[in-house]
Amino acid sequence: MAQAAQGEPVELGGFRIVARLGEGGMGRVHLARSASGRLAAVKTVHEHLAVEAEFRERFRRETVAARAVAGPFTAAVIDADPDAAQPWLATEFCAGPELTAAVSAHGPLGSAELAALGAALAEALAGVHAVGLTHRDLKPSNIVIGRDGPKVLDFGIAKSAADESLTADDEAIGSPGFIAPEQLARDSRPGPAADVFALGAVLTLAATGRAPFGTGGAPAVLYRTLHDEPDLEGVPGAPWHTFLGRCLARDPADRPTVGEVLAWCGARADDAPWWEREPVSGLVRRHEDEIAELVAELVARDADDSSHDITDERPEGPPEAAPSDAAHHPPRFAPRDRRADASPPPPSRPSSRPSRRRLLTWGGAMLGAAGVTATAVFVNSLGGGGAGDSGGEDRAGDEAKDGAWPDSVLKGRVRWTREVGELPFNGALSRSGGDLYLIDGATLTRIDAETNTVRWTYPSQDLKGAEPLGDLVYVLKDGLFEPELIALHADSGREAWNSGSLIRNPHRPRRPFSRPKNQLEGNYGKVAASDEAVALISYTSYATAQAQRTSWDRRWRAYGFDPRTGDPLWFHEGSAAEVIGVDQAGGRIAVAVSAGPDLGTDAYAKDDPLVVLRAGKGTVEREIEGGAPRPQAHPGAEGTRYYATSESIQAVDLATRRTVWSQPLKSGSTVTPRATDGMVHAPDAGGRLRGFDATSGEPRWMLDNVRELAAGDNSPLVADGLLYVAGPRPGASGEPTWGLRALDPRTGATVWAVALDDIADVDAAAARDGLVHLWAGGTLYTISGPGPA
Repeated sequence: MAQAAQGEPVELGGFRIVARLGEGGMGRVHLARSASGRLAAVKTVHEHLAVEAEFRERFRRETVAARAVAGPFTAAVIDADPDAAQPWLATEFCAGPELTAAVSAHGPLGSAELAALGAALAEALAGVHAVGLTHRDLKPSNIVIGRDGPKVLDFGIAKSAADESLTADDEAIGSPGFIAPEQLARDSRPGPAADVFALGAVLTLAATGRAPFGTGGAPAVLYRTLHDEPDLEGVPGAPWHTFLGRCLARDPADRPTVGEVLAWCGARADDAPWWEREPVSGLVRRHEDEIAELVAELVARDADDSSHDITDERPEGPPEAAPSDAAHHPPRFAPRDRRADASPPPPSRPSSRPSRRRLLTWGGAMLGAAGVTATAVFVNSLGGGGAGDSGGEDRAGDEAKDGAWPDSVLKGRVRWTREVGELPFNGALSRSGGDLYLIDGATLTRIDAETNTVRWTYPSQDLKGAEPLGDLVYVLKDGLFEPELIALHADSGREAWNSGSLIRNPHRPRRPFSRPKNQLEGNYGKVAASDEAVALISYTSYATAQAQRTSWDRRWRAYGFDPRTGDPLWFHEGSAAEVIGVDQAGGRIAVAVSAGPDLGTDAYAKDDPLVVLRAGKGTVEREIEGGAPRPQAHPGAEGTRYYATSESIQAVDLATRRTVWSQPLKSGSTVTPRATDGMVHAPDAGGRLRGFDATSGEPRWMLDNVRELAAGDNSPLVADGLLYVAGPRPGASGEPTWGLRALDPRTGATVWAVALDDIADVDAAAARDGLVHLWAGGTLYTISGPGPA
């Protein structure tokens, strides 16, 4: 794809520009992503307009008004800066075909279908008019059909009815065939009635396939608009002929109000909107897939370019997508054929990505189903610490003189390596049974852990985790619009079933076509799998103040499926909140939720609830007040689990939620969630690793010359009765980047060690059955302790 013109912005107000979508009389429109990954359409004002004080003042006032427009059928304004050197406005991105393309795929709309469209568009216009704006350019190319119905776009040229002094007397804005006669005659300032006229023209086109005032050059169309009667031949029946004739009346006073249009159409609308059915729903999905692939390819290319950014050179501008008639519409391009490109370069990690430790604080999207599975990173702050503050514990270590390798330390070995490229931000490494599962941004790969043999690959973008259970592997895919659950056959990697479109799930109550935004689906997901049911939980982000403001109070939802067949079993709708953790145990699914935007702080979620569902039925068994920080502690869970805060580590009886003991620490730490050989282990922010008695909480030993390998649940990596860390060569001091060391969890002494070139930058790790797997520097290492070759 071509580069955008030199001098275009790379980032505006926290939105990273991805591609140019189009250009109009007021400015350019770009596809962009927020820091959380949300897509937006960002419009920048042309330079010659930005320097005009009158235009800037009008833009400022209209931006304030547009931010108040709300409703399920309008593209919401997310953010704006009318006072910037180059003023800009960001609205939610709407992926889908233009109205004309959707009608072409479906065919002319019948009465009930046309009424559903009319009611949706009337509701959108009512929201615009309620804040004192008139759209003045409603037309098919400003209407996108998405999975949630029509979206009216482009408030950027809407004019505030109160600001007459800011609009030139001879200014006429609109599109031939849809512009109202009063806009052409300029007898008075156009008001809401002009939008009703345009709505009537749009509905006529949807019903007949023809514009009511014909085609041809603009002068001829505009002349017919002023002097001829509209062509309504073919509309579905006499009532529609009369109704649309009123909407297209030459005198604004003869037209119905927007409220009357909404009432008339709403009474005749179809309960099952046509945009939720084939072939239109399939067309919508193809547009979504194209956008998802475009974003993935451009982000991957951008990341690849950044990996070579050794000097201060920067690209001239963001990548430019193919031209499009409407700013929000997906660019037309040929999707990549993955069969011809089986190994596309995975996107690299952003150079300033957020801490994976913070992102993993509340658990990953998938729950470990069997064995010891870990997705790990190094905590770089845990380097060699001081010798003080040891309390009553013993200082563990390898006793050696003159740097000699102690006889008590055995030598491990590297079993095999595989070049896998840099781990992308959403990549993952997990171990189940005798296999490794790798997610590298483009594929899910199943590898025999012993032999390095690839069993199968499953190509797909945006995979978040793989959870094997029985003869299936459940894969979560976060989409741009809603999450998807995919079940793969474990032996072949072929798809067994998928969750399908959640809006058409038979257990989800039918919504009115004019449903508010808080009834739309969240685009993030988590999964809980058991023999009774596999649950897909959808939600939106509430993690920041901006995310909370633009969440529209969307609720989290849980969908239960038969684990073997994928048949829908049940549906549950929760509160307006983000899902921060999930646990499955004892026939229960515990869902931790929070509506607070304080992610990463000690206070985050402490007062938020834990909702416990019955896995087989999806019914609420109990809601535990303040239970969100500990989603594993609920009825159905067993045993003791260990938790860490910035001030202490605690042992908690999961079934009763009772704190068994608490051990204060002077700096923040994490802790192993389960005991190993009667011990739990906690690294702290001061660079020390401690071992505690699991029964009493008493400290037993401390090390300050190793570096933690943090597992996927934000805990030190433990497997097969050993604690794995990075450390210096046994018997030597220095930075803990020499190699891998396996520690005795009871004493902290090194049992075996193996040298690697440099494992200061390990991105992920997993361990089971005597094998340790490290994803570091683009290479996957598989390491074992001493034994026969």
